[in-house]
Order: sequence, then structure tokens, then C-alpha cells
Amino acid sequence: MKNRLKNPTRNRWAITISDNLESKHFFVKTTAKRNLIIVSVAVLVIVFTSVGTNIFQSNAVASLAFEKENLNKKLIRFDSLISNLNQIIASNQQQATQISKELVEIERFSGMDTDDLEFSLEQRIKLIGNFYNAKEQEYSEIGNRMQQIEKVIGISEKNSSQKESDLTSRVDLAGLTATQERILHDSIPSGYPLENRVITSNFGMRNHPVTKVRSFHKGVDLRAKTSKKIFSTADGLVSSADYSNLSGNQIVVLHNFGFETRYSHLKEMLVSVGDVIRKGDLIGYSGNTGRSLAAHLHYEIRYLRKPIDPFQFLEWEFGAHDIFTQVRGIKWPSLISLINKQIAHQTLQLSQLEHTLLVK
Repeated sequence: MKNRLKNPTRNRWAITISDNLESKHFFVKTTAKRNLIIVSVAVLVIVFTSVGTNIFQSNAVASLAFEKENLNKKLIRFDSLISNLNQIIASNQQQATQISKELVEIERFSGMDTDDLEFSLEQRIKLIGNFYNAKEQEYSEIGNRMQQIEKVIGISEKNSSQKESDLTSRVDLAGLTATQERILHDSIPSGYPLENRVITSNFGMRNHPVTKVRSFHKGVDLRAKTSKKIFSTADGLVSSADYSNLSGNQIVVLHNFGFETRYSHLKEMLVSVGDVIRKGDLIGYSGNTGRSLAAHLHYEIRYLRKPIDPFQFLEWEFGAHDIFTQVRGIKWPSLISLINKQIAHQTLQLSQLEHTLLVK
């Protein structure tokens, strides 16, 4: 009992709190001391863990924000690339469409037909290129033949007084290629504009069936009941499609090389001004409009705005060359020369087109 009183602080902690006036002493037992240490350590662990967690989370959030910003930038660049690719694809599609259209024209011009064949664009271009190369060789051979024929029949290139009949004979003797024939028949009015081939009134002077006055008939009248189909006799552009008291419903078509056709007294017109039509296209139906006594078709052909007799053109069939000597006033050799230049131009365009595709 005495020892305990002598060591009152044994197994205890002394905690002193002082101010300016006094000091106070508090004693904590050993068990409480251990508990206090444990609590302090736990508090410190919790504090440091919380701080560390907050720092880690802050760093993670910053890293995620940085990654998000980078991803947004990449997404913007990706969207830009997609937009550029779409533009390139659209441009290539337009070019492919234009190339296909040009190939169709070239194939039609050359008389070829690859629609039923599974050819790629490059194969079609190569095929047509080979075709035109062969044609170029053929034209060269024709030129040599013409020169030989000229020597045989005594035609001199220096003879400026050469008659037109001799020139047309030169064309006939040299012969025409199938391509030239096709272009001539597609570009210049040829054949009948309807199925019926009966001419009821010829070109030239006649007594008009309505006025009974003798006058010049600028075309031919073809027998046709009402509502018979009327077809274009050549490729061309519709320059007029209207009604007049004289001609009734009339269609006027402009063709290549200065030719023009007129279809009058129609019941119905199926084309309008500005339409591009092809040989054989349905353009209207026969009728009895205007100054007419009965249903029929009045058909005219004009060359350089001057009416010419349509008869030889109506009877002009593929491979027949009589028209070159029978129809005067048309410089057939010049027309064929122009056609050859067109073919050469088409060949050049094809070559440039093939080069463009190969470069791409």
C-alpha cells in the first residue's frame, strides 16, 4: 500500500495542459494508452488512405479527360477523312457514269453492242480501242485504193474544174465502210417515216387538192390512215412542234450536215421543241389537220433550208450508193470526209479516256 502511494504514476500516462494561470495534469492508464495509440494509428491510416484514394481518383479522372480529348480529336479527324472519302467516291461515281455514257455513244457511233456481254469498263474501252485501231487501218487502205482508182480513171487532184459527178463516182468506186454507212443513214434522212410506202402525191408542180391552184409541192404525200405511227428518219433535234392552218400539227427536225425533215397534218405530236431524237423514234401519229382533205402524211426533206425531192432518200437502203449520183447539189465526198474526221475525233477521245483510266 505504501509503494503504490509512492508511485502514483506507475503504468499511467501523464498528460499536462498549461496556460498562463495554471497547469492541469491528467493521467491515463496503460490500457487506455494502447487504445489511444490504436485509434490514432487507425485515424492516420484512414486519413492517408483517403488522401491517397482522392489523389489516385483525381489522377484517373484527369487521365480519362485527357484520353477523352484525344479521342474527340481523333474522331474529328476520322469524320473529316470519311467526308473526304465520300467526296472522292461521289466524284469517281460521277466520272464512271460519264465514262459509261461516253462509251455508250462511242459504241452506238461505231455500231458495236456490248450491253449483253459482261465486260468491265476497262475491257469495253480496250475492245473499242482495238475496233477503232482496225478502222484507222481500214481508212488508210481506202485512201490508198482511192488514189489508185483515181490514177486508173484519170482523176487529177490538181484539176480544179472536176465535176461533181466524177467526185461522187470516186466515192462509189472506193466503197464505204460499214461504220461510214451507219453514220450516213443515222445522220441523213433515209427510209420511210411510216410502215406504208405508198406515195399519193410527188415532189414538184401539181394542182393543189384543196385550192385547185397549180403550185409547187415541197414534199411528198404518203398514204396513211388516222393514228398511224410516224417515225423519225434520222437522228436530230426537234426545232418546231406546233400547229398552223396550212400544215396542221407539224414537227420539224434538224439533222446533221444541213438536213431538215418536216412531218405535217399529224393528229398527235409526241415530241416537243428541244427534244433529241434518234432514227426510228416514234414522234407522232398521222391525221387530217390543217389544209387537208383526208388523213395522210406530208413529208419534206430540206437541205440548207431548200426543199429537195425526198424520193431517193425514201428508197435509200443500207449498202445502196445510187443516191450519190442521182441526188445533185450535195457534196457527198465532203460529207464522207467530215464523217472520217468525226471517227478520228472519237478515236482520239477514246485514247485520252483510256489513258485517264490507266493513270487512275
